[in-house]
Amino acid sequence: MMKIYHRGFTLIEIMIVIAALLVVMALFMPVLSRIREASYSTQCASNLRQLGKAFQQYESDWNGYWPSPGGLVGDRSYWSQSGNGGLYPYVKQRGLRSVWCCPLLREWHGRFPPRSYSMNSYLRTCYSPSQPQPIPDMEYPDCIKHLCGIHTSNICEPHKTILLFEGMQRTREFEDVAYTEDQVFYIYRCANWTWVKGFRPGVLHTIGSGSPWHGRRNNYLYCDGHVVLREPARWNGLTQLASWSEMYEWYVDKRRFRNKFPKLVGP
Repeated sequence: MMKIYHRGFTLIEIMIVIAALLVVMALFMPVLSRIREASYSTQCASNLRQLGKAFQQYESDWNGYWPSPGGLVGDRSYWSQSGNGGLYPYVKQRGLRSVWCCPLLREWHGRFPPRSYSMNSYLRTCYSPSQPQPIPDMEYPDCIKHLCGIHTSNICEPHKTILLFEGMQRTREFEDVAYTEDQVFYIYRCANWTWVKGFRPGVLHTIGSGSPWHGRRNNYLYCDGHVVLREPARWNGLTQLASWSEMYEWYVDKRRFRNKFPKLVGP
């Protein structure tokens, strides 16, 4: 009777197969990583578009006015707050996996709901909460004392004016106020280019301040509702000013901006 022998794999053959698989994995891992990062960026852009639609709904209900980027404690016109003011009645989701957060924001501590987006601080009826001085050549509502947001008719170039952006995550709330938590993660409710993640490295009490959210780029929502994924401005090591073209997209009153920075070279 003939015997049939079944030859198995030798150790060398197994090692060759494993080595080949490792090479294939090494080749495909960067591709998979880019695909995953692209999906995060796409989801982030979708979140911003949904928030942009909420701004449009708010505008329709409030006779053309938007909520304020920020204001005084207790003010109900903030665009984002823990109460029911601002956009909260229009965006029911909450939490790390809601439209308020980029998918890359995986951890949040503190007394405020998680949020990775900030509003352009210039979209208000005054310069700052501490100095509510009206901006020249603009019309204002009766609620200026409550720091209402801007009337959309005063945004002369909405397609070139930033509305929301991906902010820089801090480990302290507000102006370095100490709280009982061991570590607080917070993103300013409103700011300009200086608090965009990627603008300046080495900022105290921040997480990766020099690295944009999506590789070398961040998502920006503009006042007309479109979203752009682009590189942020970079700190020049001397002043907090950015390039002319970058700052142009933050200032609402473009004429005032040109008059204020006549020496900066435009695009």
